Amino acid sequence: MTLLAWAGCLCFAAYYSGLDAVAGISAGTVVDHGVHGAAGPLFATGDELGRTGVYGLAVASLATSAVLWRRHGARVLPGGAVLLVACWSFVDSHIFWPKGVFTMLGFAVAFALLTNAASRPAKDVQHPEAQTNP
Repeated sequence: MTLLAWAGCLCFAAYYSGLDAVAGISAGTVVDHGVHGAAGPLFATGDELGRTGVYGLAVASLATSAVLWRRHGARVLPGGAVLLVACWSFVDSHIFWPKGVFTMLGFAVAFALLTNAASRPAKDVQHPEAQTNP
């Protein structure tokens, strides 16, 4: 499950960076140079890259929440739920006002909840390594 979280993070990093490069750098450059008709397709390509990246983030978030749930129990569920809602909202909101700003606040709340839940010892969760053989 941890490997799946890492793979999702890699997907997000690669594809969401691609969004910024294609829609931000490339489209900005063609507009600055007066190239007509090129910005629209670049934005469309950037949107597809960004959407794929956010799907990777959602996979990473779900896998990370599952790992934390196995280690810390049900107390990670609120943070995991808020995190998945933020991922869902992020698919089409990017960071733009108003939806994108609330999406980013959702990520912040989710990470705070997960950090708080994972920072306390998991007394009520049975860990396989804690079991002893007779």
